[in-house]
Amino acid sequence: MEKNMTKKQKILFSDLDATLLNDSKDIEPGTREAIDEMLAQGHIFTACTGRPLASALGVVKMFGLDKEGCYVAAYNGGVLYDPFRQKVIAYHSVPIPVVRRMFAEAHKAGLYIHTYDRTRDDAVMACRRTPELDAYTGHTKLVPVIAKDVLEHLKDAPAKMIVISLTDHERLRQFEKEQAGWAGECLNSFFSCEQYLEYCPAGISKGSAVKALCEYLDIPVEHSVAAGDERNDISMLQEAGTGAVPRNAYLEVKAYADYQCEKDNNEGAVGEVIRRFVLADG
Repeated sequence: MEKNMTKKQKILFSDLDATLLNDSKDIEPGTREAIDEMLAQGHIFTACTGRPLASALGVVKMFGLDKEGCYVAAYNGGVLYDPFRQKVIAYHSVPIPVVRRMFAEAHKAGLYIHTYDRTRDDAVMACRRTPELDAYTGHTKLVPVIAKDVLEHLKDAPAKMIVISLTDHERLRQFEKEQAGWAGECLNSFFSCEQYLEYCPAGISKGSAVKALCEYLDIPVEHSVAAGDERNDISMLQEAGTGAVPRNAYLEVKAYADYQCEKDNNEGAVGEVIRRFVLADG
């Protein structure tokens, strides 16, 4: 277990898409400088994302955020990972029978659904090629695996499932409501954007990741800072000592923030958060 260097050591949990990353999937230069400065002072940076681990690692490696002091919470907190030591800290999965039932329910409703195979670098496991699959893999850069019966080809229990509709958010909301009776006992569901309805193991969220990683690193939760823009970030904003949102955050999410940035994701909102809540008294 890592030990904190000082009583004032801080840990930042930052969402990736539309928070740390700008609309071009880059990090604003001033934010890069702020991250380098906080790491140099012994603070901790965590990419906390709904993306699968392989996709998240592609992003953090691109920007050099896989060095000492950097961590990844992927799959909305389902996987905690130390990229510097290439070590899985925690992995939470959805039982295969639950995956099978959710696939059946989604297909019955005429909705697209996929899951992941951790033994194949988080390959996207889907029953057929659709515009939803193409849009998702184009965004995450993950490899799709098409199989009529996904469960026959799945080699391990997955960390997450995702139901997607590119054009009808209300249809996803209705589906979530219809499945709540049985799914609420074994799954945690939330929207990461209008098109994505995500299902993780019960009790797992970005908020649980904040608590678990702070405990692992022996950093008081009150010394944690979180930044996120979407509904799957709400638990993280609530759990962290300080929760902040970029100016572009979803309206509902802003109600859960302790601080609303003057800047949006294109202008360096995370850099603003770091300077105000990590470096200012670090």
